[in-house]
Amino acid sequence: MAGQQSTIHEAPLAIRGMVCTRCIQVVRQDLERLGFTVSEVRLGHVRLQGRLSPVQIELIRKTLEKEGFSLLTDAKVTLVHRMKALIEQTLDQHDSGEPRGRLSELIANEFHANYDALSALFSSSEGQTLERYVIERRLDKVKELLVYTDLPLTDIAYQTGFSSVSHLSNQFKRLTGLSPSYFRTIRQEKQAIQQHTA
Repeated sequence: MAGQQSTIHEAPLAIRGMVCTRCIQVVRQDLERLGFTVSEVRLGHVRLQGRLSPVQIELIRKTLEKEGFSLLTDAKVTLVHRMKALIEQTLDQHDSGEPRGRLSELIANEFHANYDALSALFSSSEGQTLERYVIERRLDKVKELLVYTDLPLTDIAYQTGFSSVSHLSNQFKRLTGLSPSYFRTIRQEKQAIQQHTA
């Protein structure tokens, strides 16, 4: 059996619509229920042991669509989706305090390609620059932390990859029209109203 291990092939799949840990569980369960051996499941990415036939790929596609996911097959679309998944994973790692390098270097290293070429591909596919997408995702994390935690802005800036509170505040105001502290004040006022009406 040990000799067979070295000949195992893996089939990587890109999946659109996976946004949380529950999605990971659902996809794993569905694929195992279909009889596949799942090597790895991450947001937007699955590895199955063995080669997949067109019939098996179609079965996977139909199963995923029932759950609200879609299987990506176009190479460019798949690459862009994998970039998005890497960005999500990197933001989550930073939330947990794990170190990370510059995102542009991580993306270039992960896909063994020139960052400018990857960025151009992303822009043509998504209609916005890769840099803008990253900032928007970071600001989504900022909003989440402002709403659900009482962390100071310095900690939030660090956890979301901004170089300083002023950098975070400038980007936040530019994209939302509000300052982070004002955004948090609105949240606190809503909570107070909810407590009084409960």
